Amino acid sequence: MLVVQEVHRVKGASVEEFESTTQQFWKAAAPLGVTPAWFFEVSHGTGPSYCVTTGLRLADWSAWEDYARSVAYGELSAVTEELDATRYDTESSVLEVLSEVPPAADAASPGLWVQRFIPPDAGGQTAIGQPGLVMRGCVGGSPDGISILSKESPAAVLDILTGESDTSDVLGKAESTWVLRPSSWSPLQ
Repeated sequence: MLVVQEVHRVKGASVEEFESTTQQFWKAAAPLGVTPAWFFEVSHGTGPSYCVTTGLRLADWSAWEDYARSVAYGELSAVTEELDATRYDTESSVLEVLSEVPPAADAASPGLWVQRFIPPDAGGQTAIGQPGLVMRGCVGGSPDGISILSKESPAAVLDILTGESDTSDVLGKAESTWVLRPSSWSPLQ
């Protein structure tokens, strides 16, 4: 399983148009076997205001190739141009899903999503089996780095933001941490 993750710097006046165009893009991509994974606004972290991260699931590299061709000059190119008009830029990466472990607590409970990036030399492979979605970078971004996306309780998010979280385990070795807020229509809530 692969995930295409994109970080979009959205034009402030075009936020609503960006959201509706993203929904159109996802509907148009569905026949290619693309499954929406998430639509998050970056609440806190190293990203600027109006920063959105999206994820799309693809079954394998063959599906990714079909998707990439469609975006570049196929049936998704027109809606991609519409998206481009609503954002300053976008950064895309392909991630391989290493493990997906549901959280111990009820996923419907209050909380925010947190994405941590662990560089290759910080022992990121030991994160496999952690609660959440553990992914390894393949193309774009930082190859071989580990990205962990997990839903955290309000207390845990506060600890992360204040620096009170445990830094002795692999999650404490994260190079960057983003706190993410899902849109009302995001597949991950």
